[in-house]
Amino acid sequence: MRFRKRLIAVVLLIIALGAVYQWYREPLMEFVQSVAIKLRASPWGMFVLAACVMATSIPPLLGFTFASTLCGFVYGFPAGIAPAVIGAWLGSMVCFGLIRHFNFARFIRLSPDKQLKYQAIQEAIQEGGFGMLVLIRITPIPWEVTNTVLSMLPTLSTRKYMLSSFLASWKVALEVWFGSQLASLSDPDLPPSAHRVTLITLAIGFLILVALAVWLHRVTMQKVRAMQAKDDTPQL
Repeated sequence: MRFRKRLIAVVLLIIALGAVYQWYREPLMEFVQSVAIKLRASPWGMFVLAACVMATSIPPLLGFTFASTLCGFVYGFPAGIAPAVIGAWLGSMVCFGLIRHFNFARFIRLSPDKQLKYQAIQEAIQEGGFGMLVLIRITPIPWEVTNTVLSMLPTLSTRKYMLSSFLASWKVALEVWFGSQLASLSDPDLPPSAHRVTLITLAIGFLILVALAVWLHRVTMQKVRAMQAKDDTPQL
């Protein structure tokens, strides 16, 4: 129920941002285009974007999705995948190191509800193994949140965390693709027919990804709850 409310909130936020974008489209796109041109022309552009993705992979910093999308806007698809994936994976490892070796977990306060979910995820990973770990990683739960939660699991080894983070970091390719489509839409030289096709493709892709995210989240949480219920069942 809460996930559904959050999903509705995200959709409403996207609609609101779309309205703001339409209102301030020209000055906003001029600014983004100028930044994109400078980054694309700079030999350090990919390193800057990878660093932005890495930094936003660590709470409490925000903007991971924006940074990943910017990789696609600047370098297109699939060239923008490299800085996004590298930044996401390095960010997950930095988060792991901060929590495991510098005890940053002492600054994290979980509500009772979050503590129950945290315990359920820990038990599900213990029961489901590496497959469950990767499945939780690729759900639409924010990247920085899964970095934090999984880093706090005492039973999760560094090797498994590192490998699952690398495999799941490729999911940012979706944000990179969206960024490349937004770059096409902002191209003033794009013919009207190509503009419409790109807009339709972007809308269809967004709807498919939302449906996939909802399905994947439900499947993962059902497995988590099922494993938790199995552990709670008294043995005769």
